[in-house]
Amino acid sequence: MFRYRKKVGLSFEEAERKFKEELKKRGYKVVLEMNASEVIKRNVGAEFEPYKIFYICNPKVFYEMTKREYEIGSFAPCPVLLYKKEDNVYFAINTAEEILDIIREPLEVVKDILKEL
Repeated sequence: MFRYRKKVGLSFEEAERKFKEELKKRGYKVVLEMNASEVIKRNVGAEFEPYKIFYICNPKVFYEMTKREYEIGSFAPCPVLLYKKEDNVYFAINTAEEILDIIREPLEVVKDILKEL
């Protein structure tokens, strides 16, 4: 599996805000959000640097993808990681070749947004 990762020169909070703003401009939105660092703290009792998983979707694009591969739902909504590690903030997405053709458009939208941050 290949991962596209981008270090951004923003605070964690600013990166999250800008990312969501850019998604909205392109007709996408976060449909589910998981604060993994809070889950770890609550369930494991360990401190963990900020780490969120966003699941993004554009319903129209998702519908069109299901016409090509009905079980695309195992890959969509598209997961996007936002995390802080050693005082750096990163975004990361999976870009496995096996699914790339089917989910190319949403991934390209996310990659374009990440390049601009």
